[in-house]
Amino acid sequence: MAYLALYRKYRPKNFSDLVGQNEIVNIIKNEILNNKLSHAYLFSGPRGTGKTSTAKIIARMINCDKLGDDGIPCGKCESCLHFSENSDIIEIDAASNNGVDEIRELRDKVNLVPTYGKYKVYIIDEVHMLTTQAFNALLKTLEEPPSHVIFILATTEFFKIPETIVSRCQKFQFSKFSLDDIVNRLQYISQQENINVSNEVLSEIARLSDGGLRDAINMLDQLSSFSDSGVDLEDVYRLNGVVSYIDFYHLLSYMNDCDCKEIIDFFEEIDRNGKDFGRFIEDFISFISEILVYSVVGSFRSNVPEKNELIKKISDFFSEKNLYNFILFLNDLFFKMKSSSFIKILVSTEFIKFSRLTLCDSNKSFKNNLQDNAESSNIIALEVKKLAERKQNDSISNEERIIRINNAFSSASKNNKEKFLEEWNDFKNYVVNNQKFLNIYSLLNDIEVLVVGDKNIIFLASYDSILLRLFENISIIEQALNDFYNNEYKIIFLSVEQWNNEKKKYISNIKKGIKYNYVSGESDTLESKCVYKKLNNSEIDDDVDKITSILGESVISFE
Repeated sequence: MAYLALYRKYRPKNFSDLVGQNEIVNIIKNEILNNKLSHAYLFSGPRGTGKTSTAKIIARMINCDKLGDDGIPCGKCESCLHFSENSDIIEIDAASNNGVDEIRELRDKVNLVPTYGKYKVYIIDEVHMLTTQAFNALLKTLEEPPSHVIFILATTEFFKIPETIVSRCQKFQFSKFSLDDIVNRLQYISQQENINVSNEVLSEIARLSDGGLRDAINMLDQLSSFSDSGVDLEDVYRLNGVVSYIDFYHLLSYMNDCDCKEIIDFFEEIDRNGKDFGRFIEDFISFISEILVYSVVGSFRSNVPEKNELIKKISDFFSEKNLYNFILFLNDLFFKMKSSSFIKILVSTEFIKFSRLTLCDSNKSFKNNLQDNAESSNIIALEVKKLAERKQNDSISNEERIIRINNAFSSASKNNKEKFLEEWNDFKNYVVNNQKFLNIYSLLNDIEVLVVGDKNIIFLASYDSILLRLFENISIIEQALNDFYNNEYKIIFLSVEQWNNEKKKYISNIKKGIKYNYVSGESDTLESKCVYKKLNNSEIDDDVDKITSILGESVISFE
């Protein structure tokens, strides 16, 4: 048997197989099940979003003799068995059959009764390609077709359809598929076809397909022939003739350092490899926008961890203002390229000019930027710290903060921490694969587990600047932890300075023979909650040994 392209092999045969478009599916399914079928439908939307597949599913459903209550065709009746060669399902490509003669021929044949089922279904694809005369010839038939005829018109350019046609149809706007919808479908196909491909690769395929599932499946089909050992990200970029996010990162570093030679060499390489400069600009704008999103809201749009790490690094060196200017610059350059005969020279020149006039004066270099702006950075850091402390007070009271630290120390053990850390990487994988918690993934890479009690954890924030985002997301982080670890953890985040103070205070208390007892939270006052017990000398020595085992001698000094 001849090889069948994956997008044809996995074309959905009923609505339960159709990815996305849930609102459209629900309306049409209910119309069919309740016998309220319209005589004409108009499907519009981007390519590869399920317009033709939906039209064929409708044709299959309305002609099935034993349609199930769930809307799934039986697959056994005469109409279902002969669906692929059913003469009652007429598909017309308006791009090549757009004349008035073809439509008149269609109009003359609509009165013929169906051969197998109850309806003749005319599916006219790319209907916007019909000529004005052809549309006029279709008008009367479309308005009052015979009772056994259903028209389904599909288009990617809705604005080109005459209003007289639009007003005679039920209209449905198909939207682009979400990245998750595409990735889930690609995962299913990969499993069925035994294609060795990672979720990171599937995420990049989904992004490059721009919401079109057919394009994504075709890309996966091509990539599956690259190597028997599996598909990697480089294969994806080579197949599509696009520049990888790693190359974008290098280009940004060259620009930020005003390294004109490297910028010129970079575009020489782009040109030598036959990459499309227009596509390069589009992808670069998309990459800069991902950096901007992370800088503004602290979440990633990508599911590729390595890419997110680079985005996080870049966001430390570019201000929001420069990122906005970058996007405007790239947009202007895109339009300049359309009227240029020397695109490579134009792009190289414009990038160097933008670097020297916009970036270098404000950023200088990754290294120098940190040195030359130390004073202003300290001022900003101080303001961020104050804001984070206010956000902490908004999230939990100062009293609750003290109780959480107290309870973490009171029940902390080396065993608790080891058991918790054994699953820490699995927990982060759980977060990155769960859409509900995806926006906290980057934060988890910038915190350190310090103390783990039975129900309380103290985390150290690597940078004061992320305390704000941590406290904004504390309830989400707690929910994710509790879902994964099946516990009811209460957590607290401390800056390096705060941790050093708490650590010093705790050691001092231990030396004085004061033991931290667990607080249930039922008492009215903090004094009645934090009940300390005076220890004898042997207990003090035992408790010091315990804290050393929990936090390590290199962390705590008992001088």
